[in-house]
Amino acid sequence: MTPPNRQPAIARLVDPGASFEGLISFRGHARIDGDFTGSVMAWGALEIGESAVVRASIEVDDLVVAGSLEGDATARRRLTLAPTARVRGVLRAPSLALAEGCVVDGRCEAGSARREPKAARDRGSEPDSKPAARGRTRAP
Repeated sequence: MTPPNRQPAIARLVDPGASFEGLISFRGHARIDGDFTGSVMAWGALEIGESAVVRASIEVDDLVVAGSLEGDATARRRLTLAPTARVRGVLRAPSLALAEGCVVDGRCEAGSARREPKAARDRGSEPDSKPAARGRTRAP
């Protein structure tokens, strides 16, 4: 549990200038600022930074996009697009916030209907509490 006056730590998964290809799973709060291709399945919040280029399928509790996202994204609670967001794909969330200036080329599905997370349907349990990643990394 996080003390009342302290924000939870944000794990930086892919830094600016770096690239990663594969599967990322975590619990908590994480951020991508580099180039990522693959899948993200997590229990927690994911931020896609303004400099990020992400080509992935994403399933998280909360998603904030400020960079480029190509692929389908499901947020179990809330999905937020910042003014600098550029998205191509299908966005699904019970709560969807689009800032003036963001660009969406695809479809948005918002409302109270909740789907069970794909990972829970496939495995019947939540992921380990430690961040995990599998894939290839390229040096800048």
